Amino acid sequence: MTTKHVGDDMEPLAGLKVKDGRRWYSIDARDWRPMMIGDTALPGFSWIPVAEDEGGAWTSYWMRLEAGARSFEHRHDSTELILILDGVFTDDDGTDFHPGQTVSYPAGSRHSTSSAEGCTVLVVARTDSSIVA
Repeated sequence: MTTKHVGDDMEPLAGLKVKDGRRWYSIDARDWRPMMIGDTALPGFSWIPVAEDEGGAWTSYWMRLEAGARSFEHRHDSTELILILDGVFTDDDGTDFHPGQTVSYPAGSRHSTSSAEGCTVLVVARTDSSIVA
């Protein structure tokens, strides 16, 4: 959903530590950025870049949905994997996903997401994937 990748002219992350090429990240409230689809901010959604594969195969980021946030229906051109950290992540068919659960969407699938109470999830997707409304 984002328009930038981890290394794209972004401010340093307060929760990021790096030593000898190893990177670890602890969520820091100062690092949340508005979630964008193209040039449009998605209300109630924010993200923090985490890591990318050196070969460009995948990217990962934390995504936060505020209570009541809802995305519009969109299509992914690659598989997307989501791990729920906290709260309840709800798919457009009403299925709820809880902390410790994962959900994946196959390439070409269409869906929208929401969270009545708010949630934080980890998203892993192909680096050059795009979102189509």
